[in-house]
Formats: sequence, structure tokens, C-alpha cells
Amino acid sequence: MSAIPSNGAGPAPIDITIVIPTYNRQELLPRVLSALVNQRAEGMRHEILFADDGSTDNTPALIGEVAREYPHIFRYVALPHTGSPAFPRNQGIREARGAVILLLDDDVIPDPTLALEHWKFHREHPEPEAAALGHLYLPEDVKRDPMSFLHTFREDQILAAGGLNYLFFWSGHVSLKRDFMLSHGMFDEDPVLHPLEDMECGYRLWKSGMKLEYLPRATGGHAHQMNAASIPARGRRLGRAQHALGFKIPEEDMMRHFHILSDHLGFPAYQIGQVRRAFMFGADNPVTRALLRLLGGAGPTRNWATDLHHYLCFRRNTVAGYKEAVRESKQTGVGQPVET
Repeated sequence: MSAIPSNGAGPAPIDITIVIPTYNRQELLPRVLSALVNQRAEGMRHEILFADDGSTDNTPALIGEVAREYPHIFRYVALPHTGSPAFPRNQGIREARGAVILLLDDDVIPDPTLALEHWKFHREHPEPEAAALGHLYLPEDVKRDPMSFLHTFREDQILAAGGLNYLFFWSGHVSLKRDFMLSHGMFDEDPVLHPLEDMECGYRLWKSGMKLEYLPRATGGHAHQMNAASIPARGRRLGRAQHALGFKIPEEDMMRHFHILSDHLGFPAYQIGQVRRAFMFGADNPVTRALLRLLGGAGPTRNWATDLHHYLCFRRNTVAGYKEAVRESKQTGVGQPVET
């Protein structure tokens, strides 16, 4: 592990550290870095720490250039590749000097007051357990991307939930006190949990008293980049992660969230789940897939047909990944698998 220090004169008081795990983001980083440079401070003392999960492209050079130009703000930590953001996030949190940690994904382009709004929130809520979930939107150029349906920020779920629990601890844009995170959280680095390691971390924080609030005035654009060819692998990985998460979080609301069928849900919920699953399996057939392709479901611009076409593929592979994990669990005798 190597690091570019924030300055050469020793540590300075810091209010908030923005921790960003990154990996091979050379295409998007210029936009992200420009937005980070232009964050409004207004008295806020902040630092921006990139934790690099072993990038093999031009990512280190791009961040290093900005870190040398703004040595009192930017820091860079180079790490061995793990394939999950959990280890880089943990290292960034440990290296951070700020009393508040603001976690951002490396594909989030922050609006000018994003960090400032989080700082104001924590000044207004100095309690150790206070945490804030910021808002993300799809930039105009991303809205047309068929893959954007997988990354739409579900504000409707947030508003409908009322109080927020661990299900909404979305590490792509969330802030909390560093000491509280070190004492009660940190991300489980088991790669099988990826991409749900943030929910597992949020569960332990929530059980320790975390009070998570929605902060809609802290905004950033989510410019996530992926291609249709990666959907099967991503779906299977999510399914396997859901299975692993079930052993970590024995909560009914988690099962409902992922539509996992279990006797713990009770008779009505279980029956509704069975009907839903039968409908999804019935809808996902060769005729439907062919019809969606004829209607432009595999096209380059997002529409209802692309949403359904890619969703069915993603869901199909999520279920397959979950069932693979269930079979492996039965063979090894680890845990008590449930259905999805």
C-alpha cells in the first residue's frame, strides 16, 4: 500500500473526508475530478481520499496529477486488487483524518454543494449515530442508456419508508461519523457479499443505533457505466450475494426487499411471493424475449422494451445465482438455504 499525503507539513484539522474507492475509471475520472475540485467549501475543511483497488489503466496517473496540484485536499492510496470496494473503503476510512466520512462511488459526479450539505447536516446533528443518505440522479446523457434502469435512484422507496433503516445504507452516497463507523461498522471484505456489503454494514450500524436520514439537498449525478453483456454475470453475482446476506441478516424486511421466499414470512406474504414468482417465470420465455427484441428491447436507446428485456435477463440470472449458492450450501452443510 502506498499513499500521496494530503500535505507535507503534517496533518491539519479536517471536518470531513470524502472516501472514494476506485478501479479502472480513466474514462469517467476527468468529469469526477473536475466536480470534486469545484466543491464549495464556505469554511468547511475537507479532504478527498481515493482508495484504488489495483487499477491497471491510467487511473493512478489522473488522480496523482490532481493530488499534486491540490496537495492539501486530494490524497491517493494504492492497494492490491480485491475485486470488491469493501477493502478500499475500509482502508480509506482508516486513513481518513476527518471527523465525518462521506462515502461516494467513483461514478458519482458531485454537484458543487454536495459535500457542504453533508457537513451542514452533521453540524446540525452532532450525535455520534447520525448519518445522512444523499440524493443521486441520472445525468441527461445517462438517461438514454438502456443500462440506466439498473441504477435509477429509488426516491419513491425512501419517501414511502418514512424512517430509514439498513436497507437504505447505500454506500454510493452516504455520510456518518468516522468514530461510529470504526466502532460499529466497517465493511465485511468477504467478496461473496459484493455488491451487498453496504447493506450488511448498514445492518450492524443500525443494530448499534444508527439514525439514517434522507438528505435530498445533497445531490450528485450517477454516471454508472456498464454494458448489456455484463448483465448475466452481474445478476448471478447479486443472487449469490443475496444468499450470503440471508445468513448475516435474519430479518423479514430483508427477505421482502429481495423477494426471497421463506416460511418466516408468514402465510399471506409467502403465497403472494409464490404468485409473483410464477408470474415472472411465465413471462420470461422464448416468445416474450423474441417479441421484446423485435420491439427494440436490445436497442441502444432506453425505452419500456429495453427496460423489460434487460430486467428479465438480470432477474433470470439473479435467481440462477441464488439457486447455485443454495445447492452449494446444501452440499457443504453451511447454513439453512431458503428459496427465491
